[in-house]
Amino acid sequence: MTSSPFENGLKLMEAQQQLAARSLINLIEMISTSSHRYASETTSFTKEALDLMRAAAQTRDPAALTELQKTWAQTCVKYSQNQSRAAMTFVEQCGLQALNTAARSAKTDKKD
Repeated sequence: MTSSPFENGLKLMEAQQQLAARSLINLIEMISTSSHRYASETTSFTKEALDLMRAAAQTRDPAALTELQKTWAQTCVKYSQNQSRAAMTFVEQCGLQALNTAARSAKTDKKD
């Protein structure tokens, strides 16, 4: 028994809704994972910053303060690189998800 154009349209709409729901779930999972990673990195950065501030407050030796300044600069660079990498990975994953969804939609469209 052949399906009518209306039935085919409904099937296509259902398939697209399922793809959209899966894409949304994947996006939510990526955001959640990125948020947890960002929070963890922020906590670590704050802890290191507080440790360095405490050490600086207790130090009067210029050489030791110079060393703390170097350590602070290295800490800032380390965490900024981690955050940049995390942001790039997130954008990359979103792009891949969008491309995969588009490819699936194109395949579905060709079948009809």
